Amino acid sequence: MYFKPVVLLVISTLLSFLLVFGQSGPNEAEAENLVPNPGFEVFSIIPHGWFYRGSDFTNLVKDWSSASEASPDVYGPSITVPESWQDKGFGRKKPRSGYYMAGITAFGCDQGKPHCREYIQVNLTEPLMPGQAYHVEFWASPLHTGIHSNNLGILFSRQKLQEKTDRVVVKKPQIYSDKIVPGNEYIWHKIQGDITADDTYRFLIIGNFFTDEQTLSSEGSENRHNYAYYYIDDVKVTKRPPIIEGVEDEFADWYPLEEDKVIPLDNILFDTDRFTIRIKGKSDLDRLYKILIEYPTMEVEVGGHTDSQGGFDYNMQLSSKRARSVVGYLVNKGIEESRLSYIGYGTTRHVATNDTEEGRQQNRRVEFRIRKI
Repeated sequence: MYFKPVVLLVISTLLSFLLVFGQSGPNEAEAENLVPNPGFEVFSIIPHGWFYRGSDFTNLVKDWSSASEASPDVYGPSITVPESWQDKGFGRKKPRSGYYMAGITAFGCDQGKPHCREYIQVNLTEPLMPGQAYHVEFWASPLHTGIHSNNLGILFSRQKLQEKTDRVVVKKPQIYSDKIVPGNEYIWHKIQGDITADDTYRFLIIGNFFTDEQTLSSEGSENRHNYAYYYIDDVKVTKRPPIIEGVEDEFADWYPLEEDKVIPLDNILFDTDRFTIRIKGKSDLDRLYKILIEYPTMEVEVGGHTDSQGGFDYNMQLSSKRARSVVGYLVNKGIEESRLSYIGYGTTRHVATNDTEEGRQQNRRVEFRIRKI
């Protein structure tokens, strides 16, 4: 006589699970995520301490950066939370998936909290395409000793944000939760939405872009703090059918843009023993100029190369002059010289045979390496 209630309980539990955690159809599940390192699992350096500046987060988490002067955090097995912060409840939460997650303050400026807004941003593997529909989501869970708030969301931007503040960055996010985001030590809440891109957005930023006065708040389960702090995990942006075909971004063949990535400037070629840029090569130079404008914080190193004709020392000097001529062109067009550097490799990195004129022509080339996004 107890069978029927148990079955109903199991069915009810399964339905609740599906409602909370959502379902993905086969197309959505297989769609490519345009967010690199979506779960904060990959580091650029070995973790060495806690987070007191935005640059600490930026230097540690691959592909992600702080969008302001506040200090987002990362949690996981190789991150040691100081005892003073553990006593405040930080670090008890487990990631939704994997081993790591991020954390940001989302409310509390009016209560006098330093770093009362924190924002994390990532360079998408490809820009959003105008007219294309996208599904956007991330998972959030509040610090159990803090308060809960709404307005946590995502802003898409053409340019990287570098706000000189640790307080509110007022923008109009495309996706945000108008209801208070609940949770405790064990529950995660998915914030999601669908958008149709109206511009070639290249960056995704997570945070609360509304003032405290515009934000709702409520007490958490163990209310010890007068600010809201949220753990963030599993960020996703995928295209929704129908997929727009045949429209490419001008820089599509250069994506994904990553630090230390080397990109050839195929049309910039030189005559033997010359470092003057051919007119044909200026199309690639103009494209490099445009992407430096699109990414105003990007820094690049231009590398010059030669074929095997001539002595080693001479070719090193010649390749350096070729790289310097590219930097000079960009500076003359208005790019800050501090964002550019150059180096000559001579014959040390050939890409084709030096036994034919065609191969030697390919070796007389220029590339650029992304030093910083």
